[in-house]
Amino acid sequence: MDMTWDAQRDWPLLESGLAGRLRRDCMEEWERFIHHPFVRGLADGTLPENAFRNFLIQDYLYLVQYTRACALSVHKSTTVEDMRAAAALVSGILDTELPLHVNYCTGWGIDEDMLRRAPESLELLAYSRFILDRAQTGDLLDLLVTLAPCMIGYGEIGARLHADPATRRDGNPYWSWIALYGGQEFTDLVEGGIHRLNRVGAQYGADARYPMLRAEFNTAVRLEAAFWEAGQGTGV
Repeated sequence: MDMTWDAQRDWPLLESGLAGRLRRDCMEEWERFIHHPFVRGLADGTLPENAFRNFLIQDYLYLVQYTRACALSVHKSTTVEDMRAAAALVSGILDTELPLHVNYCTGWGIDEDMLRRAPESLELLAYSRFILDRAQTGDLLDLLVTLAPCMIGYGEIGARLHADPATRRDGNPYWSWIALYGGQEFTDLVEGGIHRLNRVGAQYGADARYPMLRAEFNTAVRLEAAFWEAGQGTGV
């Protein structure tokens, strides 16, 4: 039996719909993102500790900006259903994901004051401001498409590394990170996001707008790949 994880086979949601189409049509950039050397270093435990610490710091700062973008999705929504979904996501980030991130960083010797005082890397500035620009100037579909590479990508990376027998488990300092993003709770969150993207895409005429949506998605994927490089910065 094939023990490797394959997105098209093991995640049927990506076989169709807007999310799957965007991923397939940006596959060259997508592969660079999900198979980045940073990711390979997480899998085999060889990633330098300082690189991971710096990444955690920048990821916290990214989540702050990501939450601002998600908050704008409440304003962009045209139905109460979409407003509730957006508000639930904002609440989840502020009340659950950020505290979990802070606790995780504490285990690496990084307290919340250090996180708040850290300067934003150039990679983070480019990525987060692109998202916020689309959040402010585009509609709800533009925003969800721009946010999708982060959500889907981390879900795919987590699931693939978690299922791969070649991933180092014993003695891997990054196994807990892999287990978090490869776990059922995060998988459920990603699948909910994919359903929402596909539904909003149908409502907002994604087929007629597809070239622009693809360009937004592809830019976000490129910026995700570049964001791994933030781990090479000086941190705090």
